[in-house]
Amino acid sequence: MASTKTRGRRRIEGKGPFIYDNFRNNHVIWPGRERDLDKFLRQSFKGISHKLKNARSSNSEDALTWSCFDTLSNVSQKRRALALEELWELAYGDMAAPEAFEASTIHIGKSYGAGNKITEVDLSFEGDGFAVLVEAKLYSPMSQADPDNDKPHNQIARKLTIGLRAAEAMRKDFYFILLDIAPPDCLAQLNAGASLEEAMGKASGFGGKWLTSYWFSRYKYGHRGSLKPLRELLLKERLNAGPAAEVADRMGWLIWADVFKVVLRAVIPGI
Repeated sequence: MASTKTRGRRRIEGKGPFIYDNFRNNHVIWPGRERDLDKFLRQSFKGISHKLKNARSSNSEDALTWSCFDTLSNVSQKRRALALEELWELAYGDMAAPEAFEASTIHIGKSYGAGNKITEVDLSFEGDGFAVLVEAKLYSPMSQADPDNDKPHNQIARKLTIGLRAAEAMRKDFYFILLDIAPPDCLAQLNAGASLEEAMGKASGFGGKWLTSYWFSRYKYGHRGSLKPLRELLLKERLNAGPAAEVADRMGWLIWADVFKVVLRAVIPGI
């Protein structure tokens, strides 16, 4: 007879995320890392403990990021190095990785910046001469600029500008990766041919995920062959716009499906 026990529930008619009764069932926990997970979930940013609030939701980006990358942090150095090399290639293609990237320290939920220009980063890889900041998205769109609430930039622009300034202070080369559920060209199809005016507006839910693709592409590839959008962003934040082409080159994109395969290969013996 099948067990009647359940791990949680969805709303009526199967809508919405699966809500686990116990947040631990929503995370992959490496043996001995239980207290580290508790500490991670209870950390706050600007006084808000958003990780704990969403810890039981199957839609939690933090739960997925922890499950994949804390696991990767705990495999052998050899397996982690192979995984990081593969992740780099998936994000950047033929571009050479910074020296010793395969020996990166992995941070989950680390904050960068200072004063009112600070941001919590979902995932980052650091070494002596580099900092790779990763913005992880799942089903939600990126947040838009909201000047009335002290948010002059959208989520990608904020990560780029604060990350660049933080890396400069640490005397490290800066890289940025967008980790999402699908490639940018697929997300763009949710609103094909969108205009800048549309992209300046607000959107919510999965249907608004085209915004992530739009702004990433606008900063990385520019507009009509010109990197003017990225240069203007850097100048607005009083950053050096001279190396805009280098900043654009160092923007990469990863998808969750590839991350899953890389992490699974890292933890399965003999592969």
